Amino acid sequence: MVLLDLLTPYFSGWSRQLARESHHDVADIRSAMMEGALEAWHSKAVGTPAGELLNAMMRRAFTGARAQVSAGSSETCALETEYLVEDAVFGDGFALHASSIVDAGAVRDPDADERIRGERTGALLRRMGAMESVRDLHERLRSGRRNEMDAPIVNPAQMGRSWVDGANLYYRLSDLLPQYIEFKAAANAVGISESQASKMARKGSLPFRCLWIGNSRVVAVRSLMGALDVQDSIVHPDDVENGAFHVGEG
Repeated sequence: MVLLDLLTPYFSGWSRQLARESHHDVADIRSAMMEGALEAWHSKAVGTPAGELLNAMMRRAFTGARAQVSAGSSETCALETEYLVEDAVFGDGFALHASSIVDAGAVRDPDADERIRGERTGALLRRMGAMESVRDLHERLRSGRRNEMDAPIVNPAQMGRSWVDGANLYYRLSDLLPQYIEFKAAANAVGISESQASKMARKGSLPFRCLWIGNSRVVAVRSLMGALDVQDSIVHPDDVENGAFHVGEG
């Protein structure tokens, strides 16, 4: 277990990169790596030289991760979804039935999809304890203290809500985040070291935009979100607040 603890840091960067490329859960990939390393440990005879054992464990770990990705998603239901939904309840005293859950991926109505997206965002922000900052932004939007040049362009499906509000209150998720992040933190987020990121920046192969502010390097958060495939969703304050309310925001 001590050896595994020492090896684990070497799994993190590569596993994150593999997870992004294959669209798999990084936790599943790391679990496969751990399992492979343990299998190599148990398969080697007592007295195996440390270097040989280490190489075998690392090879088996990476092989296990690739096999996990090649096997496809393990989160596929082998039964009809109705079997899981039928008469299911989440627990005693819980009012929400499984049949009430909406599959966001199956929603075709743009208006419903918009509301679901906003409510999911609000629920997540509530669980993160970030609703105080969100409410401050909502107050600025509703009081008209925003440059309309910064507002997202509304599509025809959103025109009705803008007409009711008397203004375009939509905003992007990135509006809740700092405009810039430290260069080292951005490099860590994509699974590379600061020195690697510096070399890539000199070669022009860095996946995000790097800027100099004074003597410090920073990265635009929107650029980093793009590099990490994090969708910069457009949401409406009403939907975000409704989602937060559903998970306990009074």
